[in-house]
Amino acid sequence: MTKDELHEAITALYERTKAGALAREERIAQIDALLSSYDGTPPENALERLSDLILYEELSDTRRNKMSAEEYPIMSERMEKTRKTGEASDKMAEEYDITGTNRGVPKRRTRSPYDNLFTDRHAKARNKTARKRYNDFVNGKSSGQFTVNIATGIKTVRLDAQ
Repeated sequence: MTKDELHEAITALYERTKAGALAREERIAQIDALLSSYDGTPPENALERLSDLILYEELSDTRRNKMSAEEYPIMSERMEKTRKTGEASDKMAEEYDITGTNRGVPKRRTRSPYDNLFTDRHAKARNKTARKRYNDFVNGKSSGQFTVNIATGIKTVRLDAQ
């Protein structure tokens, strides 16, 4: 039996299965006979078609509640993708406890360019006022500055400290 003959036989089995002429046990028996008549191992795509043919009822089930109605439901690729997008990641299970508190290791976020600009602007303004106050203090121009003579204990208030 050649590959083309095998694919034609599989297609014929599909048509009979869709029409409802073959029960699962009969299909499995015919698939076994088909595989034994083929020389060697059939190609992968033929084996996949045959496995889909065995599971025809599960794969063609269009009921909306088949996930809850069946004990072991078979999902299509689209259903599996939809289910995965709605699930929480494993990271959530690792870091959050039962009460919803995040128990993960805290990590500092990196500053955005806007944050850096804001911080730089305010730091420069604070530095400017601190520098002015320090220079006034050093030069004796800050208000309330006085000098105490240690030998006599006389306190003199500076007049230019206004």
